[in-house]
Amino acid sequence: MKSQTLGPAWQSFGPNIRLAVALFGIGTLLSSLAYDTARQFHDAIAWIIFYFLSLGFGLLLVRHLVFRLWVHESGISYRTIFGEREIRWRDLDRIYYGSFDIHLHYVPLGTFYRLRLITKQGEKLSIGERLHGANDLADLIQSHTLPEMLRKATHEFENGVPLDFGAIRVSRKDGVIYRKWFAWHTILWENFEFRGTTDAHVRVSDFKKWFGANISAEKVANVHVLEALLDRVKKGALLR
Repeated sequence: MKSQTLGPAWQSFGPNIRLAVALFGIGTLLSSLAYDTARQFHDAIAWIIFYFLSLGFGLLLVRHLVFRLWVHESGISYRTIFGEREIRWRDLDRIYYGSFDIHLHYVPLGTFYRLRLITKQGEKLSIGERLHGANDLADLIQSHTLPEMLRKATHEFENGVPLDFGAIRVSRKDGVIYRKWFAWHTILWENFEFRGTTDAHVRVSDFKKWFGANISAEKVANVHVLEALLDRVKKGALLR
């Protein structure tokens, strides 16, 4: 796809077929049960439930299959059942990304991803498992947005402006503040240790405490910027 404002597409991402099959299977099962019940009892409410389930799952499946996203040099474009939209890299404000594993009675069903974008204008785009290769898409978005976001974050940090990364906040004066178990905790810079990030967690610890904290990555905005910023602080490239 070629966008008039973003240029030709470098890479495209289509719908997650695994999720499409799951939606079709669940929808067919529930609709069949509702249909059999309606035929057996000849009840108007049962027929309404059947039509509601069939239409609802049908719309969900169409919504899922129509969705597609393209990566361009200057941003992303995407298609929904309501039309096509564009988001420039410079307009992205917050990127929430995280992975989680699903198990059924200790049997692993696979790793799933959540990806949510928020622009400076307040527009929100929740992608999650709608696309195949959401992890690769997240890597591309992070690589394109890191230079400008890090430059801005570094400038604000050096000027004493507190930085809000969602479940983690960074202040040159107060240190690192994170939210865990419905409460905020503060780690002073002299006691702070950054233990890195994964697709699932951001790990921080306090030298004065036995255990560190694993914060869900999907609750932390712009993890890639936070990681780069804390790495600079750790190496002494930024003054605390």
